[in-house]
Amino acid sequence: MLEKVFIFVIFLFPLVFFHELGHFLFARLFGVRVEVFSLGFGPKLIKKKIGDTEYCFSLIPLGGYVKMYGDDPMKMDEIPEEERKYSFTFKGKMARFWIVFGGPLANFIFTFVIFFFLFLAGEKVPEVR
Repeated sequence: MLEKVFIFVIFLFPLVFFHELGHFLFARLFGVRVEVFSLGFGPKLIKKKIGDTEYCFSLIPLGGYVKMYGDDPMKMDEIPEEERKYSFTFKGKMARFWIVFGGPLANFIFTFVIFFFLFLAGEKVPEVR
């Protein structure tokens, strides 16, 4: 049973990674400060801060998240005026759309790449004699 759980996590990891990477890259593209890039949920097992972003692996490996600066619209009044240009909430509708859509788009591209290489590898068919 433990082996099946381990295999599930191994196959889920690339999907989660590329999904969260899509959000991360589009956030950075539009100038949003990313506070946390996490693979997994719950308590952080391994973490390293590079620049403004803390990269971490967390205990529960069934997903991940990208925490962006100013992503809570209920606290938008607390964001200083000079920091609003780095805030998710203060970006335009199209920027927010692409940041949110970046995760599914990255999964689609990742799937396309996998199928492309499977197509190139071909299928081994036994010869009929």
